[in-house]
Amino acid sequence: MSRLPIDPTQAPASLGALRISSRQITLLNALGEFGNLRRAAAAMHTTQPAASLLLQQLEERLGVRLFERLPRGMQATLYGEVMIRYAQSALHEFEHAQAQIAELARGASGLVRVGSVMGPVPGVLTKAVLAYKRDHPKVRISLEVGTSDTLLPALLRGDFDMVVGRLPDQSDSQDLNIELFEGGEQMRVIARAGHPLAAAVGLQLSDLVALTWILHPIGSPMRRRVESALQAGGMVQSLDIVETASILATTAMLEASEMIAVVPNDVAEHYARYGMVAILPVELPLTMANLGVLTLRSRPNSVALDTLLRYLRAQ
Repeated sequence: MSRLPIDPTQAPASLGALRISSRQITLLNALGEFGNLRRAAAAMHTTQPAASLLLQQLEERLGVRLFERLPRGMQATLYGEVMIRYAQSALHEFEHAQAQIAELARGASGLVRVGSVMGPVPGVLTKAVLAYKRDHPKVRISLEVGTSDTLLPALLRGDFDMVVGRLPDQSDSQDLNIELFEGGEQMRVIARAGHPLAAAVGLQLSDLVALTWILHPIGSPMRRRVESALQAGGMVQSLDIVETASILATTAMLEASEMIAVVPNDVAEHYARYGMVAILPVELPLTMANLGVLTLRSRPNSVALDTLLRYLRAQ
């Protein structure tokens, strides 16, 4: 294989006439995953020489080397990293198109993939989805609940059409359309129904230091804000913590123990209405960044997505 220059100052060939095949896109994605030409070729059900030829042809069209050939694999160059991201995005878009076609073939009239943090689910999101489904029964809504630090990368990969969440503190928002909800989100400390501290008078955060706390995983915006609030009272280092973003796991552990958890106010009130938890009478001195709806600027909204966004704005 001819060796192509990798000087970062070198200008690559004009991409105006670049033709890249679906096999080359698949190869780039496989090389990004495995870092090895033999394993990438096997994943594509082709031979290593055939995969090597596909890569050589693409590098020659671009005029730059996409991968460094190492004794035990291949390492993407700066140009290669760009092309891997392009390949991943293209494959995600194709998978999304396949899913939409499958839905249409089954008689649906659209698909909207929604990622959401826990807080808006019992209130604004549920109201919007129910109203939307009442008027558009043939549109399928796929809903996944997680934390903003995991939902946002999934949105950027193309796994979601929209995310209801908050922008992580150090994220770049230039690729996103952001519509913020009004007002901040209040957080509550909850425990099992009938917990000894549920009726306590003058309860302080310091009174909870000996209990086991259920908190979101490290890295999530909620965890950072909660720890900042507790840090002010010198509590973080001495806390006994269980980490989970699952409300099912949280309520199950609360029910069977004296543990406490920090959840958004709407979630706390939802479970308290059904007698599953008690909201402890203690102030948690923190303010969460405003929730909002995040969509990709690079992807035009479908009619189904635009309609769901209108229902969300109406809540």
